[in-house]
Amino acid sequence: MAPLRSGKNMKRIVGARIMISAVVALGMNAMSSIVEAEDVGNATRSQHDASQFTYVRLYCTPDNETHFTELTVGLDKQDFAPPASPIYIGGNRPASSVFLAGFEAQWGAADLTNHLYHPTPAVQLFTVVEGTFSITVTDGEARQLHAGDVVQLEDVTPCKGHITVLGDKLGFLLFAR
Repeated sequence: MAPLRSGKNMKRIVGARIMISAVVALGMNAMSSIVEAEDVGNATRSQHDASQFTYVRLYCTPDNETHFTELTVGLDKQDFAPPASPIYIGGNRPASSVFLAGFEAQWGAADLTNHLYHPTPAVQLFTVVEGTFSITVTDGEARQLHAGDVVQLEDVTPCKGHITVLGDKLGFLLFAR
């Protein structure tokens, strides 16, 4: 038979359990908020209509400051690869090179600490293949990018540029110029 607990000990035990429950609930709420923030960041990836695709544009204004906006491309149904069913095609642009880039964990973290912005070397599109990247533009906005996210970089010199930071794991981008 278990020993009886005094009223004082029982209050401590109940109080400790309530405190643990509150901490767990707060932790779950915080994790839910983080997941929701990531979902908002991935909104451009979540498509509900195959006839259009929305992606991020990083552009430069005449004062050489950088900003984000979204671009939506209309896609038309075409017989792309018969006898397969038609698919939606659009946004066709010439590209002279396509290449992969690998980044070590925490790449760019020192640049963020030191506010070291850099312009893109050429107008280009990239797709996140693996990893979590964060890009900060000169107006202060930062966006988190995950696998499947597409960004069009237009902030060439003399634009002040952007800061890219990779998370805690290695990452890969697929560039098209």
